[in-house]
Amino acid sequence: MLMLFVQKWHPDYISLKSQKHSGPPQKDLLCFYKSVIRSVIKYGCVIWHHNLTTTHSDRLEALQKLAVCIIHPYTLPYNSALSYCEVVSLKLRRHNFQQKFFKQICHCGNCLHDLLPPECNSSASLRLRHPTVYPIPEVRTK
Repeated sequence: MLMLFVQKWHPDYISLKSQKHSGPPQKDLLCFYKSVIRSVIKYGCVIWHHNLTTTHSDRLEALQKLAVCIIHPYTLPYNSALSYCEVVSLKLRRHNFQQKFFKQICHCGNCLHDLLPPECNSSASLRLRHPTVYPIPEVRTK
């Protein structure tokens, strides 16, 4: 499924590469990447982030790495190039979106709030270093 996604959006990368050769400023190339390519990569990430394997996460990160290498002409390490372009890694971005989405659900006015289990108010759990607000579901595996 991920490879189908990569093949489908490969023309956007070709477009990014061809635009680079026409000589626009780096900020325009970065704007094109953020609006056309990254928006597609991150679409629905809140929903499927927890099912993403390490291999798939690395492949998505490789897409961003390719784009950053096209945009940034100098040979910098990937993390340095990200900071130079003021872009965060896709893994961190997905994690932040997931945290933000869960905090929005926790508000009583949210339409998905009713789907959450009742909160733990046990006095024993409140004395823990890292108390859980919601009970951890019991899972039976073989």
